[in-house]
Amino acid sequence: MSALSDPHQTSVLFARQPIFDSSREIVAFELLFRPTDGGPMPLPFDGNRATSTVLLNAFTQGDLKTVGQGKQLYVNFTADTLAGEIPFDNVHMVVEILEDTPCTDAVCQRLIELRAQGFTLALDDYTEHDATHPFLPLVDVVKLEYPHYSNDEFYWIITQLRRHHPHLKLLAEKLETEAELEHCLEVGCDYFQGYFLARPQIIHGKPVTTARLTILKLITELNQPDISTRDVAATIERDPALGMRLLRLVNTTQYQRAGEIDSLHQAVTLIGTQRIRSLATLLALSELNDKPHSLRQLALTRASLCRELAIDDPQRSERAFIVGLFSYLEAFFDRPLKDLVAILPLHASINAALLQQEGPLGALLDTAIKLEHGDWNEIPWARLQALGIQPTDVGAANQRALKIVGELQASGGF
Repeated sequence: MSALSDPHQTSVLFARQPIFDSSREIVAFELLFRPTDGGPMPLPFDGNRATSTVLLNAFTQGDLKTVGQGKQLYVNFTADTLAGEIPFDNVHMVVEILEDTPCTDAVCQRLIELRAQGFTLALDDYTEHDATHPFLPLVDVVKLEYPHYSNDEFYWIITQLRRHHPHLKLLAEKLETEAELEHCLEVGCDYFQGYFLARPQIIHGKPVTTARLTILKLITELNQPDISTRDVAATIERDPALGMRLLRLVNTTQYQRAGEIDSLHQAVTLIGTQRIRSLATLLALSELNDKPHSLRQLALTRASLCRELAIDDPQRSERAFIVGLFSYLEAFFDRPLKDLVAILPLHASINAALLQQEGPLGALLDTAIKLEHGDWNEIPWARLQALGIQPTDVGAANQRALKIVGELQASGGF
């Protein structure tokens, strides 16, 4: 975890404010958006961007367990960000629904889905004077804006919420004095938050650009285990620049079929879902412009070698390509590989290969790495032999991989 208020760090990632129970023990933190330069809030305020920025910056610090010191983390979500996938585990994430979120059928259905997935849901900044809000049956926690009520009004709303929705945990927020805390304790609130208890702590570190989040989401979608041909095409079509580059790539000598391929759906159908996913993933990573071209070349070379080693098994060969490519994810995203793999819905065999170099795919990855380092004698020959791969096959695969990379670079496809 990055140091708090470290003067040597210039970028603000987010603020983190503790949430306490009745014993004044910290039970959770709320993650709050703050401008990276430490300046005033931007106007107009973009809630969608704020949520994405907080989630992305939390991701750069490791998993949520690390960011929250083992406690739950409350994060604000708008209607738009609720609709997207949440790339964090349901144990440590509390989805906090903003008070101005419209109560549409789509939003309500999404809340039902998130609860079914095990997420804790909280309704933020509650200022109603009764217990009829339509989100109340769908959430687990209500955050009451204490300054909005008089003492009698606050007692009344607590009573109504307890009577009509006994499942709810009640959190009093924006507490600024000991007297306010004591009053909230007397009326039976469960949790407490405010400047009197603790001000938000600024977390500094190295932020990751929004482009990285977009690319990570794209890679995640492309590598869903059971994604269909049509879904692959639709995912790529959302990024016109990526789609155009992919079509240019598949029309190079290596991938060309009879006639030019002129649509993404045609490309996916003719070349195959797994191959297109691999190529689109490669191109997505190549959009990280702050990374040197040499890194992309190394990743492509390793991925191509892994695939060529498994050339006789089409399914294994494309998984091998992803293993080789994703073994460089740590360098592309500047995060531990285990953290990145944890949020990608990869096949179990790919995970095992990436993290422990286990299984047939792990043997191929180990071989590629040893070959890169010039450690011919350290190549796991016994494991390769069990896969029917001989030393001459390794040499031939390496030559084919180098030729593929050279042709792609010469054609401008990569």
